[in-house]
Amino acid sequence: MSAEIRPLHVGKFIPPPYAGVEAHVDTLLRSLAPEIDATLVAGECPDSLALNTKPSYRVLAARTYGKLGSATLSPGVLPMVRRELTSGRCNLLHVHAPNPWGDFAALGSPRSVPIVMTWHSDIVRQRRLMKVYSHVQRRALERVDRIVVFTPKHYESSIQLHQIDLAAKMAFVPIGIDFERLDFRFACTRMQQTISDFALQRPIVLTVGRHVYYKGYDYLLRAMALLRSDAVLLMAGSGVLSAKLKQQAAEAGLLSRVLFLGEIDDAALVSAFHACDVFCLPSIEPSEAFGIASAEAMACGKPTVVCQLDNGVNYLNQSGCTSLAVPPRNVPALADAIDALVLDVALRDRFGRTARDWVRKQFSTAAMKVGMSNLYASLL
Repeated sequence: MSAEIRPLHVGKFIPPPYAGVEAHVDTLLRSLAPEIDATLVAGECPDSLALNTKPSYRVLAARTYGKLGSATLSPGVLPMVRRELTSGRCNLLHVHAPNPWGDFAALGSPRSVPIVMTWHSDIVRQRRLMKVYSHVQRRALERVDRIVVFTPKHYESSIQLHQIDLAAKMAFVPIGIDFERLDFRFACTRMQQTISDFALQRPIVLTVGRHVYYKGYDYLLRAMALLRSDAVLLMAGSGVLSAKLKQQAAEAGLLSRVLFLGEIDDAALVSAFHACDVFCLPSIEPSEAFGIASAEAMACGKPTVVCQLDNGVNYLNQSGCTSLAVPPRNVPALADAIDALVLDVALRDRFGRTARDWVRKQFSTAAMKVGMSNLYASLL
């Protein structure tokens, strides 16, 4: 039956960047092949650097004309989706939310086409826009056949998934982490040397993600200034707040302890994961509903420091076992948690071992592939 499954995925951006939704979509579509021939339609990412990485699956890229709030302006997604479904090239629609183009695509699809929606997170910041957009979101939720969540906490903590009764539509399919890609043999020698030259044998804290408000990086920089230890911070990623964060680090006298790596490729990222002693996900809003980068660091045997968001982040990063969780925006608590793991080697090693076992047991690409393939088959 798998040969008959031809899903069309609607995302925000074409990978790279490999962060959040894009990382998951890329891993999912690669894991489904060759049994399931998937297509991705999404907007071109204007901030993406050319990392010489091309997806191994079929891609349809729509031109992006900027943003409205956090939504990309990629109207070309809709005619592409319509063409793929009406031609029969694809026979199932899979949208990744939140993404207005995915919602509109679902509402405009033929009734005969089954629709899956993966719920990555609620829309948190755009409260004014939500007053206008909420009715579109509800109609899309009513239209889809199944709503996929990565952890039970995704459903329990969501406000928008409880605005109507959706319990019968919920499906749990764990997010899959590509452990093979994270193996140390794929590390970049040049990045290893760059990190070593900067750290100078000091403990290393790593964070990975876009430089956007909900990631809480301004609080992390303030915490770095309060550390009792001499730990250094590696920041992989970029975004609209990059210049502001660099200025903040300079004004706080942290440039000798904070290294901005920018957008880096897979090999460089593997080097950073293995080089670090602690991974920090300082996100302050439930817009961060899981934290793929933290799962990847855990898979490399690293303990994590996160904020208590009462959602999938804290299902993944289990406080007291694999991680330390602190209240969002609490700079002294964040600094103390980082120091606790940096200064206590035994605790750090114990958390790291537990983290590695937990992630590799619960969040494999094999489990994700089986779960998603079975879900598709049940709808077709």
